[in-house]
Amino acid sequence: MTEYIRNNPLFALLSLFLLGACQDNGQLVGPDTVEPAGKLVDLSTSVFTASHQGQEVFSIEATKWRDGHRAAVSITYDAPWGIHPVFSLATDAAISRGMAMDIEIVSNKLSHFKRVPNVQRMHEELIPNNIGFFGHGHAHIDHDALGYHAAYRSFRINFVMMRAWGLNPKTYAYPLFAGRDAQTQAANRQAGFIAARGGTRDASAYYICANNVRDPDNWYNLPSVIMGNASTRDPSTHDQLRPILLKTLRKRAWTIMTYHSIGHPEGWGYYPHAEFVRDLNFIKANDFWSGNFASIAAYIQERNALDIQIARYFGKDLPSKFEFILSDGLDNDLYDEPLTFDITFNPDLNVRFARIHPSQADGQSRYAVVEDRLRLNMVPDERLYTLTMERESPSDFSAAYGLRR
Repeated sequence: MTEYIRNNPLFALLSLFLLGACQDNGQLVGPDTVEPAGKLVDLSTSVFTASHQGQEVFSIEATKWRDGHRAAVSITYDAPWGIHPVFSLATDAAISRGMAMDIEIVSNKLSHFKRVPNVQRMHEELIPNNIGFFGHGHAHIDHDALGYHAAYRSFRINFVMMRAWGLNPKTYAYPLFAGRDAQTQAANRQAGFIAARGGTRDASAYYICANNVRDPDNWYNLPSVIMGNASTRDPSTHDQLRPILLKTLRKRAWTIMTYHSIGHPEGWGYYPHAEFVRDLNFIKANDFWSGNFASIAAYIQERNALDIQIARYFGKDLPSKFEFILSDGLDNDLYDEPLTFDITFNPDLNVRFARIHPSQADGQSRYAVVEDRLRLNMVPDERLYTLTMERESPSDFSAAYGLRR
């Protein structure tokens, strides 16, 4: 069915009415377990420790940003990709650098018969290259002016059509930055989106989850830097954006940029292509997670809801095998973003390798432990993982444990 819809995008419009798209959405205990083996010790950093008879064996920390990056950025582009080559300039630049980026989906425009072939192009040219999509309404209008029910209808049609086209809707951006009203935000949440982006000219608001802050002020009106020449208060060159990016790094924060007419002087909010390339090069050269809007939003929410439980462990002396469950209690169809975990072993135990089962996305199951640390990306989807520690020799391992007792 999915392939049929992708090849026949007009079917999605009909399916809205056939499927009623605008309706509301409605510790394992093992035989060798003798005591609780783990606990969350630091809610601000998501550090979990696994212990045996009062001795720490290893700790697990979910890093703030993917792969331990210092800060995060999302590049969002409010532009109708595919209708003119000028709108591909930006995505081509991001793809050539291996960077993530997101583009708008206004569903009534994309369902026009002249534009429906762009859906297939998106699957072929964009999705394999880490270009994502955000909802932008069924129509490009001021949703604050509609009232709850009309806004919900637009959001829900947009969400369902994106899903029918295989564009994996999760996040949204308000046209005209018009998502300030609480009822508009409630309608967006009810329609199925996990986060929505607005725009701000308050420079102090650019830095989401700065320092030790774990949650944005409002998931359904996230601030973004409005790029381009629409206002003298907006960054219209890289030199004006650079201090914002540097501050993002200092604050270990997440900053979203909203671009409009990259390389298109006749469009609203024109931003020179050469300046955009400088933005990309700076982000690439520094310690940023260049992530899709949906990926970073899901990462934060999963990390905040993270729960790690030791199911059981094996061994009569100090156990060398632990089973644990990573969970977040969230809908796994929406929240499937891998979290980055740093596993730090007690240095007295001299762990040299660790096996993880099931194997990771890279196909590996056995990893070298370097300076008592192992970093893995795993989805907190209530799966049972087995961690097996390998050391230089069992006698060294037991002796180290015995000395610590």
